[in-house]
Amino acid sequence: MFRHPWGTSEDDLTGDFFGLMKYLPAEYLLVPFLSLIKNLYPKLDIQDQHIEESEILMWPDYEIPNEWREQFNRPDIPAEKRRSKYYIVPDAVIKVDDCVFVVEAEKSHSVEAEQLFQQYLVSRRLFATVGERESKVFNLLVNSDQIPPYSCHINAIDSKSGVSISPTDSIPRYIQKRAEMLGEACDLDAISRSYIWISWHHIGKLAEEVLNMRQEKKDQISQFVTKFLWGFKEMLDSEGFYPVRIFRADDTEEISIGDCGSIAVLKSVLYYDVINFNVPIEPSSIPSFYTLPEPATELFRSSINPENIQIITKEVSRV
Repeated sequence: MFRHPWGTSEDDLTGDFFGLMKYLPAEYLLVPFLSLIKNLYPKLDIQDQHIEESEILMWPDYEIPNEWREQFNRPDIPAEKRRSKYYIVPDAVIKVDDCVFVVEAEKSHSVEAEQLFQQYLVSRRLFATVGERESKVFNLLVNSDQIPPYSCHINAIDSKSGVSISPTDSIPRYIQKRAEMLGEACDLDAISRSYIWISWHHIGKLAEEVLNMRQEKKDQISQFVTKFLWGFKEMLDSEGFYPVRIFRADDTEEISIGDCGSIAVLKSVLYYDVINFNVPIEPSSIPSFYTLPEPATELFRSSINPENIQIITKEVSRV
């Protein structure tokens, strides 16, 4: 497994997960993946069992129709900097019976709303049917957010159509408005149903569950899957994409701490001096600390006293 000096790239994550899914029998990784999406989006008609036919394509390229090539640019980019675009390249396309998932994977929290729009419009035309059946096309965004991204963060006005886009517009609303700029009619409800999102944290949890299940199996494929998933999980963990549990104040399973002596405390004292500044600085007056570049080092003096740490406990009522 190749590691870049600057860390794991999004192509590494995408290739190791969806690439492994591509070559394994469906029940090993594809079925658990579809079950994950079905659990997150129970209202969608997604089949995760009894799969008849499946295909996974990695970084496929699809030709953009001629009438859209001049207009497939972010609308907030000045006209003189725009250029024709001839292909879209999703990170993966997953075809399962009558469902098609067009995957856009990002390693960061970023959301490229224009990419999602372009993939939606092209895939709606390309994958309208599977054989003689009408297909269900989903645009799947994968990134490192903890909640579904909402805003498109783009501000633009189209002079020809008069359509304006606000930074607070949702992703489905952005797609609808961009389609309107191109003279294409898209139903907002249909776009909202087709746009789905999962986090790398979800995938990390999925990999963990599959690992636990396959470690108990002794067949050759399970041993093969275990080795690859261990490497993939190590990659996710190194990026901080391990499963997380969010604290809830109403969760009676949370543990209340009454003894602060059980908390690990940083006991070392950090000494800082301020150049040409003779008035002492009280740590309590400093609202926050930031990492400052050289030579502005040794700025503050501070220590952590465990006796001053306030512990919030929760009382559980007993009947």
